[in-house]
Amino acid sequence: MKTITLLSAIVLSSIILTNCSHPTSSSNYMVLDDIKYVTEFPQIFLLQNKVEANTNIIGIRGFAIHDSIMILSTGNKDGFWSFVSLPDYNYCGNFLTTGQGPFEFLFPLFAEKAMLYKENNQLYAYMYDMQKGEVLKMNVDESIKTKKLHLFKKASINPFLSNFVMIDSAKFFCKEIYNNGTVIQQLRYILDSGTKIIPDVLQKLNQSSIKENEDLNILTTITKFNADKNLIVEAPVYLNYINIYSLDENGSLRKTICVGNKLNNIGEIQDKREWDRIQTYEDLRIFTDFWGVLLIGEDRKTYQTGRKKLPSIILFDWQGEPLARLNLDHFITSFDIDFTNGHLYTLDVLSDEFYKYDINDILVKLK
Repeated sequence: MKTITLLSAIVLSSIILTNCSHPTSSSNYMVLDDIKYVTEFPQIFLLQNKVEANTNIIGIRGFAIHDSIMILSTGNKDGFWSFVSLPDYNYCGNFLTTGQGPFEFLFPLFAEKAMLYKENNQLYAYMYDMQKGEVLKMNVDESIKTKKLHLFKKASINPFLSNFVMIDSAKFFCKEIYNNGTVIQQLRYILDSGTKIIPDVLQKLNQSSIKENEDLNILTTITKFNADKNLIVEAPVYLNYINIYSLDENGSLRKTICVGNKLNNIGEIQDKREWDRIQTYEDLRIFTDFWGVLLIGEDRKTYQTGRKKLPSIILFDWQGEPLARLNLDHFITSFDIDFTNGHLYTLDVLSDEFYKYDINDILVKLK
C-alpha cells in the first residue's frame, strides 16, 4: 500500500546559502565557524494513510527502535520500559522499576535518551540515572531471553547533568549548568576516564549565555552521537539552527545548519515574552545514513494551549546537507524509523496517539 505523495522534485539550486559574515557576539549565538542556511529541501513528501500502532502498551511516553526491537517508555513503576518485537508487536517483557533500592530509579527514564549498541552480537542499552549520577548498562537480549533484568553499573559521574551522551565505555559527553551570578551557561565537556577535557569546538559553543533567572530552555539542546562517524549532533529547543561536529581536534566537519535565512539571536529571544518565544525542535534521531529532527516552529503559547501548525521531520546526511522534508498530517512529539520493515512511527504524548507509516518508497528515494 502506497502511503506517500511526492510533492516536489529535486531542487538543484538555492538550497543552501553560505553565510559570508559571522556573528560578532558569541554569547548571543551558539554557532560554529562554518554556517550554512537551508531554505529549501531537495525532496518534500507528504506522509499519508497512517495506521494505528496497536502495541497494547498503556501510557506510552516515549519510544526507541533498534533493528526489530521497540522499547516503549511508560509510567509503570513495576517496569517502565516495555519491549515488543516488530512488526507484530509481540510482547517481550518489561523491565526497570522505580524505587529506592539498588538498580531502581526514582523516576522513569525515557527510552529515546538511552544509547543502544550491539556488542558481541548482543543488544545493550546504556543509560544515565541523573538522580544518582550513575551510568548503567543493560543487556537487552539476555534480559528478554531469561525474563530477568541484566543491569550493571558502569561509572559514577556528576548527577543532574543537562545533557549526557556515551562516547565509549570510558568516555562521556556531558553538559552542566554554570551560573556565575550574572549569566548562565550550559558548559560542555568530555569526561574521559574521570578527566574533564574541553576541545576547542566545545569551548566555542560554551560561550553562549543567558541572563540569570532566564529560561534554561534557550540554551537547551537535544544531543545525539554517531559512534561510527564520531560525530555529535545538537538540536536546540528554542534556536533555529543545528550543530554537527567531530570531537577530534582536527575534525574536518564542524558545521552550523540554520533552517531559515537568519540565525536566532539569544539576546533577542530573551527580550521577548516567554509566551511569544518560538519552540523550534522537539526530537532528534540518528540513523546509519542520515539523521532527522522534528521541526515545530510555533510560539510557546500556541504550542502549549492549542497547536495550529503541523510539524515536519527534516532529514540531513552526515555532511549536514539537506535530504528531505516529511510533512505530517497530524501533530506529533517524537518519531523513529524501523528500517527492517520500512515503517516510520510517530508518537504524540499530548493526545496519546501512536501511528506508523509505510515509508518504503521514501527510503528508496533517499538512497
